[in-house]
Order: sequence, then structure tokens, then C-alpha cells
Amino acid sequence: MNRTLKRLASFLLVAVLTFSCSTALACTGYYVGKDASASGHTIIGHTVDAWNTAQAKQVVYPHVEESGRTLTVGKNEIPLPDVTYQYTSTPFIEGIYDNAVANEMGVTMTGSVTTYISDGIRTADPYTEDGASEMWISGYIAAVSATAREAVENYGKIMETYGSSESNTFMIADQTEAWYLESYSGHQWVAVKMPTDCVAVFGNECMLGSVADYVEGETLLHSEGLFTVPEEAGLTVLDEEGNVDLFSTYCGKGNLNAGANRRTWYGHVLLAPSTAGDYAMKTRYPLFYQPDEKVTLSDIFELTRSRFEGTEWNPEDTGRPDIRVIGIERQVNCGVIEIYDDLPAAMSAVTWTTVANAEHSVYLPLSNLITDVAEAFDHTPEGFTSDSYGYDLSYAHTHFKRLCALSEQDREHYGTGVRAYWKSVEDALIAEYPSVLEETAKLYAEDPAKAAEYITNYTVEKQEKALADCDTMYDELTWYMIANTNTMTYNSSRGEFNTWKNFVPSLSQTEDAAN
Repeated sequence: MNRTLKRLASFLLVAVLTFSCSTALACTGYYVGKDASASGHTIIGHTVDAWNTAQAKQVVYPHVEESGRTLTVGKNEIPLPDVTYQYTSTPFIEGIYDNAVANEMGVTMTGSVTTYISDGIRTADPYTEDGASEMWISGYIAAVSATAREAVENYGKIMETYGSSESNTFMIADQTEAWYLESYSGHQWVAVKMPTDCVAVFGNECMLGSVADYVEGETLLHSEGLFTVPEEAGLTVLDEEGNVDLFSTYCGKGNLNAGANRRTWYGHVLLAPSTAGDYAMKTRYPLFYQPDEKVTLSDIFELTRSRFEGTEWNPEDTGRPDIRVIGIERQVNCGVIEIYDDLPAAMSAVTWTTVANAEHSVYLPLSNLITDVAEAFDHTPEGFTSDSYGYDLSYAHTHFKRLCALSEQDREHYGTGVRAYWKSVEDALIAEYPSVLEETAKLYAEDPAKAAEYITNYTVEKQEKALADCDTMYDELTWYMIANTNTMTYNSSRGEFNTWKNFVPSLSQTEDAAN
């Protein structure tokens, strides 16, 4: 079966799966407006936090023109338009959870960050069986939406017709605007246009309070019953100015989650330390705020790896594994989508993504123009089922995840060198990629197919090199562990005790990065 047919088969496989209700996956979202970005580009993204053995891949779904198709979600048959767009995605290994998508029209979406609502709201507007779910909704939106606003409207149509089976937040953006969307109950949702001069970092809880400052139909879109449903149920909570407080209304006044709220606060620590102060559990931190300095791609990459360093909440210093950090080991992958407003829409979105948890993995770029990825990055073993997650070196995730797991057994001695090397790879890619896009744009003006071939070959080359580097470091780190398991580390040939230095990959130029 050729690669294009395999992509179509994967899409149809997802379409016939039956989806369950909320899976309570707790992720972290982040946004950088183009005027707050060092590069001048909008950034959206989130960490995908599930379970340690969950595995991810990277996929290009094809442009398809065919009438009469439907998407089967449980008992629902959702019609598809005659034309569905090509899009890149970073789903779980079986093809569900399209969590960072970018289509040929330049529409991007990250989702989702699982949230929670009050029992009263769930009674007033219950979840629906086989409704909108993070398992499938982002891929569907990417396939059918030509603009970010249309994507938000398409989400609203799904909610109105089929409802939702869980509560989530999403971000949707294109070359002209970016939206933050909160999905609450069975049918209620709200989306606000995100300010271009601000950033946001948020844990897995709802963030919006009053939306009175947004303009209905222009910077504010929402379900018909957003305000009336809780009012009729006697659940509406007003703020001090007399405006509806969406958080208090839908989640419960003061019903903050420590694991989520602390991550939101730490976003301020990293991006706007002048606004952070000491962490306060009862403080509702603002969703949007201006950073102290322009934010770079590297800043966001490091944010996804952060473990509350420099604070009293660092689990390595406190010995408290119960503290829910951003850079948690059970990240399946992470996505940071960078949007260029000065390129053709078909190559305007770059999804920088890891294949495993970010702390000891590497961000690699996926342009929305590519038509394929390296074989090991998009591979599902024969006979794979959702019950058969396992150690299998036929796909890339296993390679990267085992290096991460090894590195995190001793972050100082094992992980420092691995993390330093990947950082050098990322820095080189960030410096090089604008020229790659420039060359791609020149080719695109002459022949879009040649441009796609060029950027696809570049992507595959970088993926294969990263996979080879990953295996080199894994082998060397394994031997390093073997060589340093002596209780006293006594070197009998020299008659002295060894000084246990940090692991340094042979790929690194010097030991300075790791020691």
C-alpha cells in the first residue's frame, strides 16, 4: 500500500472507532502573540500528558475530493464535505488524539487541555454520548476548515448537533487571527480572540472569567445557551462589576485545582516574572498577560521541560513526586506551532514537535506543506490494537522514550548531557529553518510540488538523523551506567576513587555542556 493510501486508510480507521467519554488527560497549554514573539510569529501549543507507555507518531493526512463520506463516531455519522484538506498531525500510535494539526489552508489547532466543571452544570447540561472529544475533534476541524474563524464556527456546529462528551480547552489560529476556546458542558462553549501582544500559559482548568470586554460576533463567539442555561438552573455567578463570571458559573466559585493553578502561575515565573509573586493557591491568575521580554521558540521549548526550577515546588529539591510539574514524564509528545503570516498559506505553519516527553527529547519541525515523514515516525505495527502499547523499536517513539526514561533516572548524571545535546540540535534548527523556508517559498512560486518535495526531504533527513543520534546516546548512556554502578567507584588500575562526572554524548563537541 503506498503512503497516500495509507494516510487515507488511517483517517478511515479513526473514523470507525467508537469513542468513550472524558479520558481526564491533564495537559498544559501555551500561547505567544505575534507582537509578544521575538520572531514576530504567532505560537500556539500544548503538552500531551497521558500515561507513561502511551506512544505517538507523526502523520500527513491527504487532501481528498470525494462526495458522500462520513465520519463515524460511535453512533453518530457525521457528514464530511466533498473536499477535505491535507493536514499534518501528531496523534497517538493508533491514529486518535490528533493533538497538534495544521492544514493546507494554514489553519492550526492544538487540543486539548482537559478541564473540569461543577456537578450542577453537568446536571443542567449533561455530556452527550459520542459527542465532541479530544480523541477526534481536532483532526475533523483541520480536515474541514479554511480559516480559523470557520474552524471555531465548525466546532460550534458540532456542539449544537452532537454535543460534547467532555470538557476541554483548545486554541485555533491562522495567519490573521488566533482563538482560545473553552468547551464546558454537553452543549455550552465560548471562544475569544487572543490578543497579539500577550502570552498565556495554563494548566488543565478553565481560565475565562468575564467576557464583557469582548465584542459579540467579532472577538467573542459562543453557544446560544452559554448564559441562559446556567441562569435557568440558578447557577450564574456574577463578578464585582455585575458581569457573568464564567469560571465561577461553570466550575464553581473558588474551585481551583492546585496541580493546574500552580502550572499557570509558573508560566508567569518563566515569561513575566515581574507579575508572578509567590504562588497563592486561592489566586486566579490571568489568562493573558504581557511578557517581560519578547518570547522565543527556545523559551517555549524549555517551558515544556520545566519542573518548577528555582522555586520551593521543584520536586527534585523537595523530594515530593506528587507535585504536578509542566515537564512531567508522562508527556506523550509536545507541540509548538509557529505561524508565518508572510508565506503562502500552504506552508505558513510549522509544527515543532517532540516524539516523546520533552525533557530529554528533541523538537523537530513539520511544515504543513510536507507530504510524508520518515517511516519510523509514522508506523503502526501489524495487528496493533489500543491494548497493545509495548516496547517495539519499529517506530520512533520507543527509541526516544527509552532514552528519556534512562535520562530521568538520574537527571544530573544521566540527563544533563542528553538535554544539552538536544538543545544544540534545536538551536541549529531554529537558526537554519528560516533559510529553508525561504528556499521552499522560492520553489513554491515556481512549482508547489517541487517545494513540497524539497521540504519533505529536509524533514525526513532531520528525523532520521535525530533517530540515529537518539540511538547513539542510548547505547553510550547504557554503557555509562554499567561503568558507574560500583558502590565506591574505585579504579583499581590507578589506585584511586573515581570522580563521577556527568554523562557526555560523543556527539557533543565538549564536556562543558554537561559538567
